[in-house]
Amino acid sequence: MFRMICGLANKSWLREKNDQISRDFWVETDAWESGAANESELWSKESDENLELIKRAAQLEYGESAAFDLHLEGAKAGSVWCQQMVGWHYWTGIGVAADQNQALKYYHSAICGGAWIATLRYARALFEVGQYDDCERVLDDGVSCGFVPSYYWLAWFRHKRHGTRAVREEVRPLVEHAAKEGHPAAKHLLALWMRSGKLRLRDIPRGWLMAAQISIAYAIRDANE
Repeated sequence: MFRMICGLANKSWLREKNDQISRDFWVETDAWESGAANESELWSKESDENLELIKRAAQLEYGESAAFDLHLEGAKAGSVWCQQMVGWHYWTGIGVAADQNQALKYYHSAICGGAWIATLRYARALFEVGQYDDCERVLDDGVSCGFVPSYYWLAWFRHKRHGTRAVREEVRPLVEHAAKEGHPAAKHLLALWMRSGKLRLRDIPRGWLMAAQISIAYAIRDANE
């Protein structure tokens, strides 16, 4: 019985640890994508009035309806950052009742205002509602403009839609480009596909080497923090 309890405790600890690693990984990826976008340029174009609304909203929990109201006010006043946030509120149902159509509307408005991050959120939302071709067209636009995160997400959604070896080979150049530029998720995906034999069999050793290099890099970083 004691061994069983210890075993269950260890499994629970490992599950929590893996969940935390996954959360940290996607936080890192989101931060990398924001850094690759034009967020600072957008901020520089915000009016003083909208910046004040954003500041007031940041002092609240985003789950509060008051935070949504401030973002909505800013969005209607032309704040591209607020338009992205209103899209997020409507998509997640945080701070306001979920509304897919409104989410898509505000994400699209943010894209028209020049927000590259909004293209990723818009594409994800389109995929979730089954508008696969529109999703890929949005990301294709990003690729044509050299926006690195679009390379990864176009590859990811196209593969998720079809899931064949032929599609993996088709999107491989997209993933390789994003990985070369430093996109965290692209590096992991490429290593996974290669080491598991989902690409060419001769890629398996290289895939394991890439996975080891990624693990070592994370270990060194964690040790230095």
